[in-house]
Amino acid sequence: MFYRGLIICTLIVNLLACGQQVEEYAERPTLKKVDQLFAPKFVRGEWRYRGAKAIDKGIAAYIQIPERIGLSDKQHKNYVLVTICPKAQDKEFWQGVYPYKLFIRTYNYVDRNYIETPCPSPIGG
Repeated sequence: MFYRGLIICTLIVNLLACGQQVEEYAERPTLKKVDQLFAPKFVRGEWRYRGAKAIDKGIAAYIQIPERIGLSDKQHKNYVLVTICPKAQDKEFWQGVYPYKLFIRTYNYVDRNYIETPCPSPIGG
């Protein structure tokens, strides 16, 4: 009897844990919401928005910068967090991309060599 109860309890815990994970990649309409937010912000200047891609852990927005910034990786991430990540007040955007997490990936020439900054969502995800 104890063993059976343990199995049932384990199944319930696993089901609850699975319910909090995003099982699918973000679809094109969700990625377009990210594009619509970022593309207009990078029309002028030397930084270029290169689009959003669905990744295992959420959505990555790629921004190409002309040369490395004279900051440590930690300082670079903080700069991106403060200046580029969508603000908590932009609830319409965050609701549009929920439940996916958003990451800003800045790179120089090759998009595989990026610095990734997670953007905190005010609604979880």
